[in-house]
Amino acid sequence: MNSKVLFFMNNLNRTGSETLLFNFILDVDKTKKIDIGIVLIEKGGELVSEIPSHIPIYYLNTSFSISDKLSFHLGVDIIGNRLKKIQKDYGANSWYFNTIANLNLLKYKPNFMVDTFVHVHELLYNFESLHTNEFKLLLENCDHLIACSPLVQQIFTPYFTKKISVINSTIDQQRLQNLLAKTSPLTSTKIRIISSGTICYRKGTDLFYEVAALLPKDKFECIWLGNFADNAFAEVIKSKNTHTNQIQFFHTETEKEYLQLVKSASIFVSTSREESMGLVMLEAAAFGVPIIALNSGGAELIVNGSNGQICYDARPEKIAQMILDMSSHLSDFQNNGTIPFTYQEEFQKFVSLFTH
Repeated sequence: MNSKVLFFMNNLNRTGSETLLFNFILDVDKTKKIDIGIVLIEKGGELVSEIPSHIPIYYLNTSFSISDKLSFHLGVDIIGNRLKKIQKDYGANSWYFNTIANLNLLKYKPNFMVDTFVHVHELLYNFESLHTNEFKLLLENCDHLIACSPLVQQIFTPYFTKKISVINSTIDQQRLQNLLAKTSPLTSTKIRIISSGTICYRKGTDLFYEVAALLPKDKFECIWLGNFADNAFAEVIKSKNTHTNQIQFFHTETEKEYLQLVKSASIFVSTSREESMGLVMLEAAAFGVPIIALNSGGAELIVNGSNGQICYDARPEKIAQMILDMSSHLSDFQNNGTIPFTYQEEFQKFVSLFTH
């Protein structure tokens, strides 16, 4: 009998962690070795329409009506009851949580006969937003922790007493090549500097803005691919850029459009202050785009002398100078598109979690 797994995700948007699990789910579904169900916390995810119709999708509505609030004050566990309905309908024997965003749901593990997996894509900066009680739930109620890189494994090894596996975040290069096979290359008369990610402090959008201001506009164009986070930091960046137009911000509508732009870069720059791996850097490396990355942790797992350089000084003028230097001898960094972690190898690790 196949394992029945419920995969818990935020909303199935095109974030790195959700795109990786989305691809794993599609490919494991083809093997027919695992029965798959999906639980989403929010509606509106860009990838939802691409899930095969035979895979059930449940929405764990975490908003509350007036009736819900009254029931809650009378002692009714609203979220617990919603989970109970989902579990009764699907009958999972495993729950798989993608990222640390919904660890509060681990408190319900004792109510159900399920094994719990938590796929951790985050390093310590992200744990500042995690409540102490949720971290304790991770240690107590997670049966199997999945680390997205050796860096995450190193965080937990001293004190997590149950099983830890490493499934390195990676990309399916063949699928990307097939996706862009019949597209025309995007060209520019300028040296195109591209970065990517949610527009936030951890991704260093403020640093990228300052770097862009130091590059001559007649020779360089700076592009950021990603969504504005719903916070004041993103609003500050947006307001500053509205007046100076240092960066072109693009929220691409499709994966193909996004990848075309990444492939068109002269240099890909990662200003992330912290990365557990860095899927956007892997994408750039797969297309042979030279990379400049801050010493963010994960950068050293990807960037080497043949495909780019790591910047150990986060001052904007130092990053800008490295861009200027690299742009004068780009041919030194053209590589054959190899990446350190193959999709098939990591995918097989994923399958083996449920089929051993």
